[in-house]
Amino acid sequence: MTQFKNDYIELNIGSYDQFLPIKDVQTVIIDPPYNIGFNYNGKINDNKTAKEYERMIENVLNLSYESTKEDSSLFLINYPTIIFKLYNAINNTDWKVNQFIQWIYNNNAGGRSNKKFITASRTIAWLTKDNPKVYIDRIVQPYKDQNDKRVQGRSGAILYNWWNINIVKGNSKQHLGYVNQIPQELLKRLIITTTDENDLVADFMCGSGSTLLTAMALERKGFGCDINQDLEQIWKKYNIW
Repeated sequence: MTQFKNDYIELNIGSYDQFLPIKDVQTVIIDPPYNIGFNYNGKINDNKTAKEYERMIENVLNLSYESTKEDSSLFLINYPTIIFKLYNAINNTDWKVNQFIQWIYNNNAGGRSNKKFITASRTIAWLTKDNPKVYIDRIVQPYKDQNDKRVQGRSGAILYNWWNINIVKGNSKQHLGYVNQIPQELLKRLIITTTDENDLVADFMCGSGSTLLTAMALERKGFGCDINQDLEQIWKKYNIW
């Protein structure tokens, strides 16, 4: 195992079950492999049976539950059809479904079909314990009518449960050289609404490490691990640890 560590971030090469449970995690963000045969540029099995994939997700959810505080949240990001298929895996844990958020984006590479509309969204399953720490009003959107007297003195309207945020493309400034990187704006919203400064944010399938970089930028601490050994070069290149 390889470990990178500074005052804010700890990154590890290895499977989540080698490190979990840990202690005092406030928010967990997981964007797992999609199990659709995707090439993650490493020795990653992205073609498990449905049962194997379900067991993996259920296992990481249970270990995350043991690692988190009593007022914590977990965000599971995946395609809508896969979240639907993971109902039993989620239901077999002690996590409670707080809400589903739809992340939508333009997708010119989605492929055309005469039988289906182009997939250009992912579902974020927001799971919580009994009394989660939540600050919904930290992220707001402008009112449509700024001159309406009823909104004067307010910072903005509460967000809807669908977020239109561009995906991270290869030519994006925030791209770290890894596939399927989650946008910083989306990560910021998840982190800032469920944590305070110095809280611990964890990503147990952390890929490029963008979750932890976003957490550090918001003055939170981060813990991450990933089984893909090729990520060590990316972490070194961008001085993530």
